[in-house]
Amino acid sequence: MILVIGAGLAGMSAAITLQKSGADVAVLEAADRPGGRVASDLIDGFTLDRGFQLINANYSEIKKGNYLKGLAFEVAPRTVGVAGTDGITRLGDPRSALFSIFSSKTGTTLAKANFLKYLATKPRQNESVEDHLLRAGTSDLYQKVLKPFLQGVFLADPSQVSAVIGREIIASFINGESGIPSKGVGEFALRMADQIKDLRLNTQVEEIDSEGVVTSSGRIRAAAVILATDLTTAAQLLGAQEIGRLTGSTTWYHSTPLPPTDNAELIVDSQSRGPVVNSIVISNLSRTYAPNGQHLISSTTIKHSSESEVRRHLTHMWGVSTEEWRFLAKYEINSALPLFGPGYKKRQAVKIEKNIYCAGDYLESPSQNGALLSGRKAAEQLLIDQRR
Repeated sequence: MILVIGAGLAGMSAAITLQKSGADVAVLEAADRPGGRVASDLIDGFTLDRGFQLINANYSEIKKGNYLKGLAFEVAPRTVGVAGTDGITRLGDPRSALFSIFSSKTGTTLAKANFLKYLATKPRQNESVEDHLLRAGTSDLYQKVLKPFLQGVFLADPSQVSAVIGREIIASFINGESGIPSKGVGEFALRMADQIKDLRLNTQVEEIDSEGVVTSSGRIRAAAVILATDLTTAAQLLGAQEIGRLTGSTTWYHSTPLPPTDNAELIVDSQSRGPVVNSIVISNLSRTYAPNGQHLISSTTIKHSSESEVRRHLTHMWGVSTEEWRFLAKYEINSALPLFGPGYKKRQAVKIEKNIYCAGDYLESPSQNGALLSGRKAAEQLLIDQRR
């Protein structure tokens, strides 16, 4: 038997790959449901994702695994609302007329033209996303739009992120088709979990050795193990002295009978007037996210903030009073994404020991695609080694 530890995207991708080869696989998950942070809760009739996230239907691994098949998928607008002191300006795909190229509110015409050049400019190994974009001449477009938007993507300041990783992810957004399953992003993970033949929930792995693993309910012997947990848990189980840097975020949910907009686009603040990096009326994207007569607003922060600070900033961003908005919940995710800094080097090989392999977004890129790809790679390497 092969054991996969962790039923997040990386672990499920590994298990599905192994199953297709005919291998006997069991997935051990400490939580009471699969998906990791790709999960949704139903509270008072509202669907609350565990952290705001869109799914890119054009990600190569999602298409390869056909993981969205059969799901009702709501495609998000290809525009971003840029909040300023005089309202919200819409900025769209830089390759179309929706780019708002002649609006100085979102940056000069030259800066927008230079952004197209950026997409064709090779990044330098040791520079950051910020350095690369400014070197391309995006100037005020970067400060007003790209920086606040990318903070929500990387959950970190773009000056702390590798230009190599940054360009890859920015290109995936432009060429992608982002959205959500109509009943919440958790449906995506559950659909993957349906393909796993032996999924053991509420099973905490306490130790890994050459013979298998020790769990909260006893020893399980295995011919090989794929460790597909988050980076912190993986480091603890492997006895690593250091772990890579991780970013965190908090998602805040408010409801209101009167939405601030009928649009489903994400908005960012060009003035940086508070802690919120983005906000969206998520129920405009999928009506099942809120009960009849109510609307759900999802907002993200990446630094410690109080609910009153968030509410005050949302008033500025949306240009409406938030005094009567009902606070529903907040999700603090301390280890949301790995941080690939300028000049990064891959942290670890897929194979750790003779029969122990690792998978996780920290090995590829800070994205759903990175997690899925790492799981498939670990499984394929294991299968190659077993044939040898």
